[in-house]
Amino acid sequence: MRLVEIQSLALAAALVAGCKGEPNVKDGLGQLEKAFADSAAVPPAVQLALDAARTNELGQGVVALQNAKAVPGLSADQLQTMEQASQSLTRELLRRAESGDARAKADLELIERFRSQ
Repeated sequence: MRLVEIQSLALAAALVAGCKGEPNVKDGLGQLEKAFADSAAVPPAVQLALDAARTNELGQGVVALQNAKAVPGLSADQLQTMEQASQSLTRELLRRAESGDARAKADLELIERFRSQ
């Protein structure tokens, strides 16, 4: 992924975060779990995202959350929480990539390929 694309993603994440502060990955996942606590079943794509993030597969977690948005019957709160969790994962990847983490850079490229499909 080119540096310009990474900086664009960082700017977009910062703008969306606004003045609320930036939740970290752990907080984002906790909110995601809460959003689905009352659901009869957690959609498989959301469970995949949670599992991926817990095993440090942040790129896969973001892609899974993007896929989960297409699940019918989600509430506005659930959709918003999924977006916030996706942003927290992306911010963490950007932070790691800026520190030279090759795996984070590869995960950002995975996300970019998914978004460009």
